Amino acid sequence: MKYTIDTNKIVIDTQGKYINKTVEDFLNDYYQSKKNKYLLILNKQIQLNNTFITNAKQIIGNQLLTIHIPNLPVDWLPAGQECKVIYEDAFIYIVHKDAGMIIHSEKDDPTCLNAYAARYQLNHGIHQPVRPIHRLDKDTTGLVIYSKIPFFQPWLDHALATKKIKRHYQAITFGNIDLPFHTTINQKLGRDRHHSGMYRISSTGMEAITQVDGINNYQTYSLLSCMLETGRTHQIRVHLASIHHPIVNDPLYGKKTTTFTGMGLWADWIEFRNPITNKKHRIFDIDNPMYSIFNQ
Repeated sequence: MKYTIDTNKIVIDTQGKYINKTVEDFLNDYYQSKKNKYLLILNKQIQLNNTFITNAKQIIGNQLLTIHIPNLPVDWLPAGQECKVIYEDAFIYIVHKDAGMIIHSEKDDPTCLNAYAARYQLNHGIHQPVRPIHRLDKDTTGLVIYSKIPFFQPWLDHALATKKIKRHYQAITFGNIDLPFHTTINQKLGRDRHHSGMYRISSTGMEAITQVDGINNYQTYSLLSCMLETGRTHQIRVHLASIHHPIVNDPLYGKKTTTFTGMGLWADWIEFRNPITNKKHRIFDIDNPMYSIFNQ
């Protein structure tokens, strides 16, 4: 499919994909709830050619489908400065998060990433709610996706849940590895009842799978590539500690070292598809100097 962007609307040429299908089929493909479908029609947000639809059972055929995007409040108190955006298109923007910053807290907290995102949206005319698609731990550096258009957020949420959005990390850990190195850590995670805010390997926990590959060694440390197949809280941190390669300067599951500053976990690239064209994109974060020592 193809699309064009005009002021507050997206015009979609379905290129025959919905030749015998209805508007409801289209809305279902984008995971719109029953309530959303009702409101989209009630609020006259969907057109076929130049006519607003009155019934989701209308056949799309070869007609152009237009989705109107009303301006909505930026629903977070903005920080004094905007976030650092690595990539942006009509549907999302991808932000670099520094270590030590949480993504969201109370709505009057101007220090969280959402507050910096709110400032970015106000500065750049994105009149929509602030909506991160996923999270990073406070001490993890790297990339976070934000949704720009509420209509496409359910599609993005589903893409994340079904692993169509891929997230890659690099980790600096204690202990050398023998190259080449690969392992799949398939260990369920649950809350640690004895330590608030911590997680542990638990046979009764949630499924958690991490693919780990070795990249390099430096002194008594290793640099590992980690691909998430699930997205549990603290997943990489607990999984690497479980194979005796805890992340450096991890305040919960590792130990301190003065060789590196900050926790050695970096979300270095994200892969996703455009919700309309299906084109694949892989976006890389800026170089992290903490990891450059392994390339010397």
